[in-house]
Amino acid sequence: MNSMPLMIDLTDKHIVIVGGGKVATRRATTLIAYCPNIHIVSPSLTPALHTLVTEDRISWSKKAFEPSDLEGAYLVVVATNEPKVNTQVKESLPKGVLLNHAADAQAGDVTFPSILKRGRLTMSVSTNGASPKLGAHIISTLSEMYDERYDTYIEFLYQSRQRIKALSIEPSEKQNLLQQILSETYLNEDQQREFMRWLQSQV
Repeated sequence: MNSMPLMIDLTDKHIVIVGGGKVATRRATTLIAYCPNIHIVSPSLTPALHTLVTEDRISWSKKAFEPSDLEGAYLVVVATNEPKVNTQVKESLPKGVLLNHAADAQAGDVTFPSILKRGRLTMSVSTNGASPKLGAHIISTLSEMYDERYDTYIEFLYQSRQRIKALSIEPSEKQNLLQQILSETYLNEDQQREFMRWLQSQV
């Protein structure tokens, strides 16, 4: 699989997960942060998935898989421990619908990378199914480098950029200011507030 990383807006998409075990739980837990329209097809669920159903955060068809379950799906995740069911899902996939095959990354066209989010900052690492544990290890290392301070720092960069763009100064001066706030000095929230006050005074 020669995969290209993409950022996809799943807000209005319909996602179907076939399977209700641990892997399906991990997939649903990841997807629910990006998509409110997730449907599970499985005779049974893990307690964690059952809680999500009870809270109306996902929907559930308590039954065995049927091809009609894939109607209207944008992305299908097959995550069962039954090879026959996995094959049936793949063979029933409507044209143009994306597939994540949890048991065999090469059998699908979408893989789930390890993800680190810090506010507006998203970092992902994929080994194309070779070693998910390595991907998780790299993300763990990155989480120490880019700690929780980056939650507010990234928002500071965004707000500062909007205000700098609006200033009536030379383009080169704007670029200098944008470069200035990349200094680790501005990981400090007091420094962020001071810079924002200065920007406000320039309006």
